Formats: sequence, C-alpha cells, structure tokens
Amino acid sequence: MICGAGVARQAEGPEAHLRPALESNRGPFKVAFTADGTRAVVTEFDEGALAIIDRASGRVLHHVPTGGTEPTGVAVTPNGVTAVVTNSLSGSVAFIDLKSLDVKTLMMRGMPWDVVLSPNGARAYVSVSQLDRVAVIDVATRTILGTIPTGRRPRALAITPDGATVATANMTAGSVSYLDTVSMRQTAQGPTPAVNLRGIALYPDGQRVFVVGQRAQNERPTETAVGIWSNQAFIQVPDGPRNGVQNLWLDLMGKDVADPDSVALDAGRTRAFVTCSGGHSLNVVPLRGDGDTLTVQNVGVHPRGLAFTPDGKELWVANMLGNDLAVVDPNSLKITRRISLGPTSRKDPNLLGRYLFTTATIVKGEQFSCNSCHPDGGTDGISWKFVHVKDALGREMDRNAKGLRGHIAGNGPYRWTGHEATLDSFIALEIPGLLQGGKPTPAEVRALTDYVGSLPLAPNPFRKPDDSLTASALVGKALFEGKAGCAACHSGPKSAPLQKAWIGTTPPGIDLQVPRLDGVYDTDPYLHDGKAKNLEEVFTQNNAKHLHGKVHELSEQEIKDLLEYVREL
Repeated sequence: MICGAGVARQAEGPEAHLRPALESNRGPFKVAFTADGTRAVVTEFDEGALAIIDRASGRVLHHVPTGGTEPTGVAVTPNGVTAVVTNSLSGSVAFIDLKSLDVKTLMMRGMPWDVVLSPNGARAYVSVSQLDRVAVIDVATRTILGTIPTGRRPRALAITPDGATVATANMTAGSVSYLDTVSMRQTAQGPTPAVNLRGIALYPDGQRVFVVGQRAQNERPTETAVGIWSNQAFIQVPDGPRNGVQNLWLDLMGKDVADPDSVALDAGRTRAFVTCSGGHSLNVVPLRGDGDTLTVQNVGVHPRGLAFTPDGKELWVANMLGNDLAVVDPNSLKITRRISLGPTSRKDPNLLGRYLFTTATIVKGEQFSCNSCHPDGGTDGISWKFVHVKDALGREMDRNAKGLRGHIAGNGPYRWTGHEATLDSFIALEIPGLLQGGKPTPAEVRALTDYVGSLPLAPNPFRKPDDSLTASALVGKALFEGKAGCAACHSGPKSAPLQKAWIGTTPPGIDLQVPRLDGVYDTDPYLHDGKAKNLEEVFTQNNAKHLHGKVHELSEQEIKDLLEYVREL
C-alpha cells in the first residue's frame, strides 16, 4: 500500500541553532536511558566518550572515555550498572561501569555499529557492519559466544521485549534480517526497494518492523536533482513483499525529510518518530492512517539518535553536529529544553565540511545530501547515469559510486575516467552539477575537500589481530606482484597519478582510471558499472576475454589467495 500525500504541519518549538558547533562539538550520536529513567547516556562520536546525564536537571555528570574512537551504539543493562558501547572506527566494544566509571574493552574489528541487550542484560547483540554479521556477547565475561550472518552491512538493531528476536537494518542490502536468538541464526529477511536503511523499530510480536531508507531513482539519467533519491519508510514483515505491507513516501507526507536516520515508536505503536539528519528535523508519522505527518523543523544540526524516556513523557534527540540534545514533548511536539554536552578536549577543523557534506540545504529540492550517495564517507552500492559529467562514459553508461575513505585528497585524478585532476575541482563540479545547488564559495569547496580528504579507513577486519597479513594473503601478495600481473597496473605510491587501462568492460577506446585497492573489501560492488557483487565476480563473470591481468592463468586456490591479499590491503 502506498500512502498519498498528507498535509504536513510544522510543530512548535523554540528557535534552534541551525549552525554546526564549529568551536566545540562532542558529536552526540545515540541516546539510551537507565531503566529507572533517572539518567541518560549519550555516545560522543567526536570525543570518543560517553556522556552520563542527570535527566531531571539536564546536567552532564561525567564524560567517560570509551577506550576507542567514534563510538556509535549504546545500551544499558536493566540494573543500571553497565553501559555497553560500540567503538565503530577503532573496532571494539566497551563495557562501562556507570558507578565506578571503570571501562573494559573487547576488540571487535569490522566496524561494530549498534548494540541491543537481552531483557535480563546477560547478552549483548552487536552489528558488525563490515563483516555482515551480528556478534553475540556474554556481558559478564565479555566473551563472544558466536555470530549470526545477516544481509549486507547491518547497522541499526532492535530486539523484542521477550528477547526472542533481533532485527537488523541491512544498510546496503536494503533488507531486514530477522534473527532467532535461541538458535542463533537468521530465520527470514524482509526486502525493500531502498538502500541506506539507517533506522529500525521492531514490534513486540517480532513479526513487523518499521524501517526507514532511501530509494534510488537510478534507472534514468540524473537530469534533475529532484527525484534522484526518495525518502521512504516501510512496515515490513519476514519474507514479505519488496514494498512491505505499507510503503510510506516521506517526501510526499512531511517536510525536511532528507536522510531518514533513527526510529522510535510510541508506546501505543500509533506514531513513528524519525530523525531526518539531512533535513535537521524530527518527523512524526501516523501508523494507522489517521492524522497528518507532523514535522519538528530545526530540531537541531544533523540529528541522529533518539529515545523515549522509560515513562514515555519525553523524547531525547541527539544532534550530532550541534553538540546538544533536544528534549521534545511527544504530545505537543514542542522542544521543552536543550542540553549542551559542553566543551571538548580538542577542536575538529573539518566541522564546516562535515556539515556541508551532510546537509540537504545545498541541494535543489533538499531531498538528499552528499551523505546519501556516500553514507558516512562510504558508498551506497548504487550505479548512476550522470548527466553533468561530460566525459567518455556519457549519460547512458552506469557509474558505480566510489567510497571516499582512505585519505583520498592526494589520489587524483578522480572519477572512473579521470575527468577531474583534483578533489577541489571534483567537488566544485558536483554541487552545481549533480546537486544543482548554488555555486559554492572557495571556502566551502576547501571545507568539503578537507573533510573528505580526512576520512580514514577502519582497521582491516580480515588481517591478523596484530594487523599483519594472514598466511593466505602473503601467498596472494607474491601472486599479485608476480604471476597474476596485478602490479603492472595497481602499483605506485598513493600520491602518484593513477594510470588508465582497458579490461573489456567498456567499449574499445574508453579507458578507465585504475582504482586504488586499499580498503577495497569495503567498497562493493565492483567495476565501473557495479556488475560484480563481490571480488570473485570481477574475474568469474566479468573477464570473459581474459583482459584483466593474468588471473585466468591461476588455479582456484591461487585465486583465493590472491583475493585474500586484496581484501587485506
């Protein structure tokens, strides 16, 4: 069922500060509460800490370092003693004693993103987004009991009140995985036609979820920025239809809905509350077809996480680039107060660039942002027909969106054809071209360039714990540099201009830039048109003429070793 347009009404609230906290930002990301509702805990993405806040006064009691970088998810045990935090970039899970403030960490590479706890707090379920699995952890012993495979890139998690079912929003796959916590296996998936599934809420029976994402209109050339992406929500069921039992087109129903992020349902499951990080808003969607979608505009800068207090009387929204939390009355939808997280220990020089990258206000129609195609600096896994790029691929040939992580500022030229020599020129063309926004100022181009160029790779989860190559990868390295012929094209320092080559995937005469391979395991699909879903398909299904090095001369085992080396780059 597709809902028609609703009459969106702006809800009331005090004037917001829609400017990023350039001088001091701790990066509030996700919110959780102790069971008694007296304290809130907030992950501080920029600061690498957990804020502990007295709910009644709004006073920050403590900032506790989490023992890792870029903490995202957080959950609190029912007894209020332990907060479990995922350090996404460094790759670890922190267990923080909320009384003694003691911190213990468990190494877990693969960008652990979100965490939910069993009803008794004995087990933690952590989405390991780069490895397509959920890890099951014994909280008391801080040991991994096992893992459950999911769809591609699971991030947001939800769990039923009885703890029997965990649901994952598979961000790149565009599906929901339903996991049985007793058998520790995936029992079903719910497909959607969207990607960028960032937020999910699970109904108590475990048979329905409310999930938000973005649908790419990439079947046609990008003639106009309006309609490139549509922001949608789905009520999905296990193994249900692709459009779910209900498909809500947020662009037709609400305001400022770009990049829907986190989701929370009210106690009666009558309304879904959705942060829209690109639109800087909180959208409130009726779930039973009665009433209009309401919008709390300017709820804060780049809102990400949100959570109801245990008594349901307040909704707390974490404004990641505003250094504050907005406390919303769910009945009146008024912002009753704002809670600042206070000064930081260091200043991020790239905050303006991050804001420009994540805001839809620089895009015609304001339906998406740079962060839509490159979520958190990665890739949407989508191929596009770009009209604004006047190069050999033209307007009809697909271009696979590349990831931006790995300090790419010195890795020009850019695009598959090397159309732009510098990252500055690439960004300067994208804003008035693809985004069809106003011409950026030199300062804005520099801010975006500096931010994109600063994005690091996470530690490679396929390597050994000491970050050295595995035995298989060492064999593959020798093959890469010798028999397979890979080093003839994939070689040279990162700052050296990349050469062009033709491997038969484009018409004769259209040579493509040879891509860098560091972090390649995390940028699927592959090839310029995204036809290879994984590294194996690059050679098994897309190398019929044997033009891609000499991989066709390798044995099956040698190919496995070669690709293991590539994964560990």
